Formats: sequence, C-alpha cells, structure tokens
Amino acid sequence: MLVTLGSNSSIAGGSSQTFQYACNSVQQVFVRCADSSDALDGRITVQIGNDVICNDISFQPLANISRVTGGGEFDSSLCSFKIDFGSHILEPLENLYVTIRNSDASNAMDALDVSAIVNEGGVYEPLKYTAYTDTVFTDSNTLSIWATSNNELLDDTSAFTIRNQAFSATPQVQSGCNVSVTKSYGNTGWKYAALMAQNQVPLDTSINYSSALITAVVCISAMAKTPSKAQASGQAGRAVLASMSSSERKAL
Repeated sequence: MLVTLGSNSSIAGGSSQTFQYACNSVQQVFVRCADSSDALDGRITVQIGNDVICNDISFQPLANISRVTGGGEFDSSLCSFKIDFGSHILEPLENLYVTIRNSDASNAMDALDVSAIVNEGGVYEPLKYTAYTDTVFTDSNTLSIWATSNNELLDDTSAFTIRNQAFSATPQVQSGCNVSVTKSYGNTGWKYAALMAQNQVPLDTSINYSSALITAVVCISAMAKTPSKAQASGQAGRAVLASMSSSERKAL
C-alpha cells in the first residue's frame, strides 16, 4: 500500500528531517521536491531499523537513475525519483526511517513530499543502494552499477574497469549510456546515467575508473537474508493466500 511520510515539508539550511513509519515490509520510497531554487540540494538516507539501505545519497544521481528506469525527473526547480528496494521484511521492533538532509547551509529546502510502498509482501529480496565517490573501490553482493554525472556522459570514451568472480571487463562509459538509452522512457536522462554492469546473481565486485565527468557511482546490491525474516515473509505469504478466493489464487 502507498503511505505518506511527509507532505509539503520544509528543511532549514544545513538541517535534516527524519520521516518514520511502522510497517511489516518496505518495497519502494518516493521523493519529490518542488523548491524553485533548492530542489537538488537534498541527500537521502534510508534505514530499516539500524540497517542503512541508502547511504546519504544526493538527489541528483538517484533522479538520473530513476529518469532512465521509471520516470523520475529533475531540473533547476524540480526533482523527483523512486528508489526500488526489492522487499525488506521488518522485525517487530524495527521501523522505516527516511532522513532527508539539506546540503545547502544557508537556504531552506521547501515543498518536499515523501511517500513509500509498504506491506506489499511478496518475495523477500532486500536491496540496498550505495553511492561511491572514490575512483577505486569494492562493493559486496553487487547486482547493478550506475555511473552518474551532472554533465552528459554520452561522449565519455574513458575506460571503466569491472572485476568479479565471473568476469573482468573494461567498457567505455559511453557504452554504459548506450545501454541506458534502451531503458529510457523517452527523455534525456540516459545521457547522465550509464549502466555499466548488471549481474544476474550478487557478486562482490571491484571498480576502477578515471573519468573526470563521473560525480558518483551508485551500486545496487543484495543484502543478506536472515532466517527470522525469511520465516516471517513465508508466514505472511501463506496468510495472504489463505485469505484469497479461488479465482484470486488462479489469477496469480
């Protein structure tokens, strides 16, 4: 179900605000800021209990990725994006926490809306988003790697080296844009977000690049599944099936 965490909120310069919701599972978080001068000043941290699943990532790379994969947008006066977390199961004492930090020390960030899809059940597949600004790093259980920029990447022919247990490759950043354009929903977002790798299974991956245009690399990774949460997910699924009519079950 869709829930509202914050509506038309304002965050003072250099401050942060945490939006909290008690739920059984979390699937997606949506953010929109219509501040005419500070829409891109936000940074977002998302936690499930004490586990950080989005590490203080700037609005702009997330909007870049969302523009390619699901209709997000940004310009000088508007920023909107979706973060797809797969499906996280929460323990009884855990809550969803979405913290928005205003990176502008002076000006308030206004007209901020935050919402989430929660309690949808489904398969227990927890994902996390991690942004890196180093040019050499290693990410655990990697599924997707996105190079993002404030500038167009489509003519960036520099190498982007990716190594894991399955393969070693050095595609050009431009090639990542070529992949992104095939996923784009008719806008120019693909020019600013290059999909550099997409693994079918989670693999520990090392990244090394030299591009001066890339401002952040965002890795989407699988998180470890705990037995207690896997059991809770199974119980919730069986409860939903038991409550369905025969026609509803046939439609699955």
